[in-house]
Amino acid sequence: MNTELDNQSLSLIEEHVRRLLVIMGFTDIVVRCRHLIKNNPDTEDYSGTLHISLEAGGEGNLLIGTQGYHLSALQHLIRSVLRRQLARPLYVVVDVNGYRARRERSLFNLAEAAARRAKTQGRTVVLQPMEAFERRTIHAALSSRDDIKTESMGNEPNRRVIIKPVFL
Repeated sequence: MNTELDNQSLSLIEEHVRRLLVIMGFTDIVVRCRHLIKNNPDTEDYSGTLHISLEAGGEGNLLIGTQGYHLSALQHLIRSVLRRQLARPLYVVVDVNGYRARRERSLFNLAEAAARRAKTQGRTVVLQPMEAFERRTIHAALSSRDDIKTESMGNEPNRRVIIKPVFL
């Protein structure tokens, strides 16, 4: 079963996103789509991620907003529109001027520092409230370590990651 979006579909998605941005007042933005698929042949399970990259120059800060809040809202809007149009499940990630990649690197560094602190102090470290994307990044960054464990606690929008040392 071929579940990859073809070039024509990707071009159509790019055009729809471009039109949405023009309606919002952003005219000089380059939109690029990339579709990554992961098929599990044993279960016929499908999951795919559509990465939408926006190159917005100086206007990018308006699209990103403080701590990425505007970007999260834009991603939610684009995801909602696309899910209504596509017949298959698809995870959508929107990035502006490489913000998400930079934020991910920053979160990996934060996760490692918090894990070191939890281990050396021998107590739980509680991080500030984060969005699901950020919490997922923290969990993934520390998932291979056997000396600490992570979990999320609280309710949105104050949900946060806690990092606990594991005493062997």
